[in-house]
Amino acid sequence: MDTVTLSKQNRLFWLGRYAERAHTTIQYMMKQFDLSIDGQPYDYHRFCRQMGIPCVYESEEDFCRRYLFDGDSIYSVRSSVEAMLDNGVTLRETITSPTLAYLQMAHSAMDLAARSEAPAVELQWVLDDIMAFWGSFDDAVPDEHTRNLTKVGAAVERVSLMLRLDWKGERLSQELEKLLNRLYKTGLTPQPEPLEVLNRRVLRGEEIDRVTLLNSVEGLFRV
Repeated sequence: MDTVTLSKQNRLFWLGRYAERAHTTIQYMMKQFDLSIDGQPYDYHRFCRQMGIPCVYESEEDFCRRYLFDGDSIYSVRSSVEAMLDNGVTLRETITSPTLAYLQMAHSAMDLAARSEAPAVELQWVLDDIMAFWGSFDDAVPDEHTRNLTKVGAAVERVSLMLRLDWKGERLSQELEKLLNRLYKTGLTPQPEPLEVLNRRVLRGEEIDRVTLLNSVEGLFRV
């Protein structure tokens, strides 16, 4: 497999990861906005520890604004949206221009949200545009292998976020199973030890601690 193909695989994988990261974290932060309106305090220090990012925020309000919109921080949601678009631009010929347009609209909506005093509506536009991207992606990309590469990236990110944020129960089991099912369709070669941990959890039903599962999901690929 040549370097160009490997580079394209990497771009497809990270397109999925960044799209999922932006979508899930925006949903999460919108819930925090609703809670803050109701006067419920939020432990953003704990959130930063869970996400493995430095807690450089001065207050809850500072966290909500900068975690979402700080273009100078690699940890912000805005940076995820920008990375999502960058990968999409590089993959224009693969995902098609109409599909790329939804990523561009999501990026524009994020810019509008950053300038808004009450960004809930604009953030919902970002979510809607990302969902529209996935719908167009499914229709416009005929090669199943290509689609699965991007969706494996999204599945890795989704499970990683669920584990980081302590989402448990049936949905976690379902997402782990979906990740493995898609993985086997891609022809990718995951790292054997992390794969074995996930197989033990999904196929054998073994109880495995959250940190071990998270490290295994994040360690599946060297990309």
